[in-house]
Amino acid sequence: MSTDLIWTGSHFLDPGSHTAGVLAAVDGMDVTSKDETWGDGVAAAIAGYHRLRPETVRVGAGATQVIEMLLRSLYRGLVVDVVPNFHLTATLCAQEGWRRRVAEVRRPAELMPALEAYLDDEDAIFSLSSPRNPLGYQFAVEDIAALAERARGVIIVDEVYADFAATTALSLVESRPKLVVVRTFSKAWGLANLRIGFGASALLAGPPPGGTSWRQLPNSVSGVAQRAVKHLLAHPEPVRASIDAARQTRDRLLKLFADVEGMSVWPSEANYLCLETPAPLAAALETAGYRVRRLHDLRGYPASFPAGVRISVPPPPHDDAVAEVVLDCQARFRHEVSR
Repeated sequence: MSTDLIWTGSHFLDPGSHTAGVLAAVDGMDVTSKDETWGDGVAAAIAGYHRLRPETVRVGAGATQVIEMLLRSLYRGLVVDVVPNFHLTATLCAQEGWRRRVAEVRRPAELMPALEAYLDDEDAIFSLSSPRNPLGYQFAVEDIAALAERARGVIIVDEVYADFAATTALSLVESRPKLVVVRTFSKAWGLANLRIGFGASALLAGPPPGGTSWRQLPNSVSGVAQRAVKHLLAHPEPVRASIDAARQTRDRLLKLFADVEGMSVWPSEANYLCLETPAPLAAALETAGYRVRRLHDLRGYPASFPAGVRISVPPPPHDDAVAEVVLDCQARFRHEVSR
């Protein structure tokens, strides 16, 4: 039996007790009727939790639907895709025949130079993730603010892993009207099977620029999902504890791997680690019973980037077992190449 460390949801929530708590919260609901068409109640709960104005929050069937809605509603001739990125932007552009330009960004300092050619185009939509998948690092809030000040087009920041980070660009949405931050309840909050996320932006308080309404189907988010989120936001302590545990394990593994010869480890503000190495690390982990993501198996991952793996942060006792495999594999590989 193998342990799935490809999945980037929370490995620190107990599935049984978490699911039982959610089911208890929706016990007694009438499944023959519908909850709110646009999820205004859960949007207000999200706004209260994150100290936002309710009218700036719009919920959807996961971050995926929110991003799709934004792109369909705002597209005016150009999407600038900052890669590596969630593949949805590339997929939707290909399906619709939209004009897409790739801005390959490896390190944070490369962001503004990579986008310079598009910053004065008011028709451009900039799509990027932070924390980045699979690299794990987060663009500084100051860098997102500078981009929002400089760019004439709309900026979509995918923050689906930001619950594991120390900061968030949500603090900017009131003062940067062309910035949209997208979040999910699928990862840290453990509701992947219910499909609910949200976007936050001053843009969302009214119709999209040049349009009359946002291109989103009504009743996209089930009543079960809406009620589950309201329950978790009212009682967030177990989720917060699981986030703290994931962060502690992540930071311990980062420190352990930092000085391993022949392997580069990206700083991470997410719940996964990105290890770049020519060693057969994925195969070694799979032999030990741990499935991980090879970086170049990710759709759209730049071919020029080094080989390696993305490992979701595992809970005890798997954290020590994974660390042992990584260290042993690297040591064996160094010995073989030095012969």
